[in-house]
Amino acid sequence: LMNEEIGGPSVKPYQPEGLWESATSGRGTLQKYIQDEGKDLYRRGMYTFIKRTVPPPAMLVFDASNRDQCEVRRLKTNTPLQALIMLNDPTVLEASRALADIELKQNGIEAKITDGFRRIICRKPTDEEFRILENYYQQLVVDFRADRASAIAFLNSGNAQITSEADGNFEERAALMQLINTIFNMEEAIVKS
Repeated sequence: LMNEEIGGPSVKPYQPEGLWESATSGRGTLQKYIQDEGKDLYRRGMYTFIKRTVPPPAMLVFDASNRDQCEVRRLKTNTPLQALIMLNDPTVLEASRALADIELKQNGIEAKITDGFRRIICRKPTDEEFRILENYYQQLVVDFRADRASAIAFLNSGNAQITSEADGNFEERAALMQLINTIFNMEEAIVKS
């Protein structure tokens, strides 16, 4: 999903509703947060518009610099909020769906899991990891088949809405999206030494 364009104006990605307005003076062009759409949602963090009184929460939780001074070394913290962002943030869910859509083109669940794991973790899964992920995927498919509305709601995370049958098998697509999101949440994917 990453927009590779270099340069250009600052963008306003996803932000919790009402957060910006709760810390504003109520005047001027910055009184209301107007989220960007389309490819501007997927610009690099260096292009994100920063309001000092309301910095983007996801960037703060993952130790982005405060931009008041030059930082030679970034902090490395680990908090439960990071897990909540990785599980629920629209950006992460959309990335999970986008990668799941790529993996759906692979033949067989083994190829889907192995390639998705390799793209995120940069290695092949061990036999035990593969077995756990395959069992989890099979259970997700069963769960989403039992509650199709849940599969559709999960796939509709973020701005890119999935609305028609032409978009593919909802249950398997949602299961693969959840599986990819789980791999994104592995410690090895989040914490780099």
